[in-house]
Amino acid sequence: MNSFFASVEQQVQPVLRGKPVCVAPYTGNTGCCIAKSYEAKSFGISTGHLVGDAKKICPQIIVLESRPELYMFYHREIVKVLEGLSPYVSIRSVDEFNIKLTGSDQKEKEAIKIANGFKKAIREKVGDYLSCSIGISANSWLAKLAGEQKKPDGLVLLALDELPAFYDLLKLTDLPGINVAMERQLLNRNIKTPLEFFNQSMVDLSLWFGHPGRVWYYRLRGFETDDYKSPTKSIGHQHVLAPKFRNKIAARQVLSKMAQKCSRRLRNKNLYTGAIGVCVSFLNAPSYHKSVSTGLIADGQTIQKLSLKLYDDYSGTNSPFRLAVTLYNLIQIKDKQISLFSDIEKSLQLSIAMDKINDQFGDETIYPASMLGSSDAVPNRIPFGDPGRLEFFDRNQQRVM
Repeated sequence: MNSFFASVEQQVQPVLRGKPVCVAPYTGNTGCCIAKSYEAKSFGISTGHLVGDAKKICPQIIVLESRPELYMFYHREIVKVLEGLSPYVSIRSVDEFNIKLTGSDQKEKEAIKIANGFKKAIREKVGDYLSCSIGISANSWLAKLAGEQKKPDGLVLLALDELPAFYDLLKLTDLPGINVAMERQLLNRNIKTPLEFFNQSMVDLSLWFGHPGRVWYYRLRGFETDDYKSPTKSIGHQHVLAPKFRNKIAARQVLSKMAQKCSRRLRNKNLYTGAIGVCVSFLNAPSYHKSVSTGLIADGQTIQKLSLKLYDDYSGTNSPFRLAVTLYNLIQIKDKQISLFSDIEKSLQLSIAMDKINDQFGDETIYPASMLGSSDAVPNRIPFGDPGRLEFFDRNQQRVM
């Protein structure tokens, strides 16, 4: 989907159409632009720009507070449309989808017909102002790369015999998965372009980069290497504090809420954590980091208590600007785990009961007293790569679309 959050806002508010729009979790000058309309992009505003900087670049920009529930509603409507047209829909993120083509649908004319059918259905059944760019190629990675080349409302079919000419037009960092650090490694091997990367032998790539080198060799040539969902390694939440929460006491209340959010996501995935980390960032001082190993826990009370203990261990007087909580050393529990410690088991059952109440009656219908005063902090977010759930409390070569 093209500029999804901003386009949804323009869809539901027609007066915003054709105007530079920026979506931010916090609309103050220290907020961060997480989405922008194509009109805003034309001024050079990019994801990550501070709201204050965006206003300097484009004084007429309209800054909107993020509405995750609205974007998730449109996400689900799009999923309904796609699944009504294909049984092979894979959700990659809130605004990205992968559709595997099989049989005669892999023929060029049929694939293009299907792609245009998706575009038409989204416009007619979800929103006339919503557009998407579609790439068609031999694997999901190439399809994504092709789709990125023409925005908005693009359609690019990339055949295998076109790969050398296609790679010759790109930069290394245009390739999904190639960041600045990876680019540096490639440059150290005298690989300066995607075409030179493509032309390397598997022997050399394996020698230089080990198994990832072999994966890149096959991925670049159209073999499917990314149709695998890795297990969750960590669950975390970070939040830039609004000015009124940038003191030690108020920030502690926000951290309490963040710990509860993380613990709820943990339970939703049937996971237990074995370690907790807290990070506090300041505007004019080094960040504070501390972590602790735990037994396997999933109850909100224990996770909250340990997170606050880590926070309280900071003895400085600097005003906090950003908070982060991370749960790691995660273990998947298929069967119900009974704790040997009765207080932890009781706390887990209490957390599960609170989850059920909040699921039925709305977020924060019931919450710990330590969260008092933080009701307007840490609003809901859509976790990237996991669009199936809002953060409550806060092979064979086949053409793929």
